Amino acid sequence: MRFIIDTELERIIVPESFFNQIDKMNKVLAENGAEDKKIDYVKYINDAIAKAQQNAPIRKSDIKSIKK
Repeated sequence: MRFIIDTELERIIVPESFFNQIDKMNKVLAENGAEDKKIDYVKYINDAIAKAQQNAPIRKSDIKSIKK
């Protein structure tokens, strides 16, 4: 999932499907008795950003060369 950090708006822009995807993950957790592991929207973003910050910034054109 990709986020956009808009420095002009000072906002994090998520894909249209973001909230539905998190809701689906939380539904799966609830169905499997793991409601205590419910995913918080903001925490999910903050965790993703923290992981990304451990790597050097790249240009969009460099993405193809680093895909897993």
